[in-house]
Amino acid sequence: MDIPNHPTLPLHRIVQGKNPREYFDPAEMAELEDGLRAAGRVIQPIIVRPIPNADLYEIVAGERRWRAAKTVFGDDYGMPVVIEALSDEQAEAFATIENHHRAAMSHAEEAQAARRQLMRYKGDKAEAAASLGWKPDVLERRLALLTCTPAVLKALTQRQIQLGHAELLAGVPPQKQDSVLTGVIAHKVPVGVLKEQLGRFARRLADAIFDTAQCAACPHNSSRQSGLFDASLGDGFCQHPTHYDELTMQAVEAKAASLGEQYPVVRIVRATDGFSPLPVAEDGALGVGPVQYGACKGCASFGCAVSATPGTQGEVTASLCFDAECNSHKVAAWMKAQRESAKQEAYSDKASGQGGKRQPASKPTAKPATVPSNKTPQRVIDHRLMQWRKWAAKELMVQPERNRRVMVALAGSGRTSDVRSSEYGQAASKIAGAEAIRGAGFRGLLDEVDAIDAQHLERLTLAVTAAAAFGVTTHDLEALLNYLQVDEGKHFKWDAAFLDLFTMSELDALAGEVGLKTKMGASLYKLARAKKKADFIKALLTVPGFAYDGSVPSAMRYPRKEAQPEAGPLDGGSARATGRPPEAAQDADEEAALAA
Repeated sequence: MDIPNHPTLPLHRIVQGKNPREYFDPAEMAELEDGLRAAGRVIQPIIVRPIPNADLYEIVAGERRWRAAKTVFGDDYGMPVVIEALSDEQAEAFATIENHHRAAMSHAEEAQAARRQLMRYKGDKAEAAASLGWKPDVLERRLALLTCTPAVLKALTQRQIQLGHAELLAGVPPQKQDSVLTGVIAHKVPVGVLKEQLGRFARRLADAIFDTAQCAACPHNSSRQSGLFDASLGDGFCQHPTHYDELTMQAVEAKAASLGEQYPVVRIVRATDGFSPLPVAEDGALGVGPVQYGACKGCASFGCAVSATPGTQGEVTASLCFDAECNSHKVAAWMKAQRESAKQEAYSDKASGQGGKRQPASKPTAKPATVPSNKTPQRVIDHRLMQWRKWAAKELMVQPERNRRVMVALAGSGRTSDVRSSEYGQAASKIAGAEAIRGAGFRGLLDEVDAIDAQHLERLTLAVTAAAAFGVTTHDLEALLNYLQVDEGKHFKWDAAFLDLFTMSELDALAGEVGLKTKMGASLYKLARAKKKADFIKALLTVPGFAYDGSVPSAMRYPRKEAQPEAGPLDGGSARATGRPPEAAQDADEEAALAA
């Protein structure tokens, strides 16, 4: 029987449509079926739309009544309908509205429907919300649920969890949601308990050492949930601890990198390292004295630690020594010096009180002079070694007699292989012309060498030995520097390239050692030290009144050997030259040739 103004269609001519509802609660369906039996008919018509080129109609809204009617009345029952010609967009909107105001769909089903409508309206949230008859904030809340995994959304749809559970899980990393969900369902965890448990693992954004501006739109930011959901951790929490820790570690590493210009050693300390910092200072229980402390700042083992330990991430502990053995010796030496000084003072006071009479033989010695030392950084050692080779090569070019004696020593010890052909080739080209030696192999070179002007042969021969300076071992190089009596002050030059080898703490030590700090004065030095490294270096190179020429830092000096009373086998006895020959002034071109 038709309902007035509404036609009917046999149930077998009506088929399911694209219903946003995926779950039909069995208890609710049973209740609806009982109502139809009691009424004997379906009172409220369903909405359908015709299927093109078929004698069928598709359900737009009312699938629950259609299902119940089939169960109670069979496939031939005349179902009251409202026939509408609707587009796909209109059909889903009708279905969502119908479901929302009747036996409500789950919030998960509404979220999926909202996403589809938003896509149809090309991201226009206002239009999508209006099409569903929702306020914009309802659309936002439903879309926010889509950060839940499919398993969580299914559990919400099937009433296995409450909306509050899903809202809390929406902020949890996807890879963790399903495992938490399993526990919630298995143990029937209340929403309040889940909130408390998740809060234990969340990170406070206020404690972050990284820029949290990037967190504003993050789905794991609890502030986003708190503005949309009833159940949330509140404002200011990151619910993705792994990502939070990654960002924190990146910030720690960036902090450590920024300190690379300040200290020779920058160590990142993690909780599992078992690290115990070893402070180094002028005074105190672990003091090394002011002079040694100045040298320590230029040591390769001096530096700082950057904490990656929870609770102190990003904190910097400066002025540390990373060579415990060396530090213990320095501390012991300073303590001994202080004790000796105290004894000396006590002795002096006692002597003064007794008219200056000499005390017994137990008179303490005077405070010993402290000779500061440190470990030169490897980058400075590498630079120094190359400079020493260049200096030795230059001196070999202007000391002909010693040059020949060095060659004799090389040949006698089977070390002629120390002659470096690349350096020799560069020098030879500058001495005798760009193409003086370009042949391949001994035979080829004989003809070319024979064609060289005889005036160049002396210098080319000297350059052979000079090129060996680039091949000898470090130990032999030191012996060579001593043999040639190389004066570092003649060769060493202060420039930005040299100072740039040092960190700021090393520059501190260097400036103190050579007297730059004293010459600048405490206030001007402090101002310069506070600037960027490049500006600090510029200030160190322009100190008025400082004698740069001839001033050589200890890091660039080679170890001197004690003078021998008798001339060695390579010294030529009394014939050994003690200075540079007169022709040295004429050999400036050789110096330039080996300087590169």
